[in-house]
Amino acid sequence: HPKGVTPAKLADTFGIALGRARTDIMTVRDWLGVNPRTAQMHVPHARESQAAKAQGVGVYQVEGLLIDLDLFRRLRVRGQARGADGIADLRKALTLVSGQPFDHLRTSGWSWLHEGYRLDQQMLCAVVDVAHMVTTFALMEGEHEQARAAAELAAMAGPDEEIPRLDLAAVAAAEGHHHEAERIVREDVCDSSEDGQAPTELSERTENIIASHDWLTPGKAPG
Repeated sequence: HPKGVTPAKLADTFGIALGRARTDIMTVRDWLGVNPRTAQMHVPHARESQAAKAQGVGVYQVEGLLIDLDLFRRLRVRGQARGADGIADLRKALTLVSGQPFDHLRTSGWSWLHEGYRLDQQMLCAVVDVAHMVTTFALMEGEHEQARAAAELAAMAGPDEEIPRLDLAAVAAAEGHHHEAERIVREDVCDSSEDGQAPTELSERTENIIASHDWLTPGKAPG
């Protein structure tokens, strides 16, 4: 949790007794061990964490631990800051992605994800954005296999997102598969429906992307 949680909140979230929560935290504290940069435990005692000192109440918080989400963010920021020279960082970031962000949540768990942070949605958008940049660069370089891999990864991470589907259409067109590109745009973007009802209106960005390419047969543009 970005701001840490009190022992009582932890116990309530996991549906366990307060004593059990404290015991489990002790176990996790032992697992994670000492932060070599500070010589302090990665999970300090509740009243010794940085969040606790800031809030004036005992709070459990993980400190100084680099996880895949944090590393993805760092690689993305560095890659974008370096421009064309940062494409290696963006590709490296994608190697940390194996599916939809937070798709293995415990039933009734991770409730804080939906308490205004929506970290799952933030990371989904970040993955799609990075994959789009990698796909675009790879197509410019004629690296169709790399472009397809990035686009397919984004489609797996964000199955309801339009950009990965448009990227897949772009890859198909670059490979000379124009009928496949048209099928993707028509079926997976223009006529896509999440609830079996009429297709939703396309975003302005999507409309502009489709209009700037010749994926659709003349006279059959989306209406």
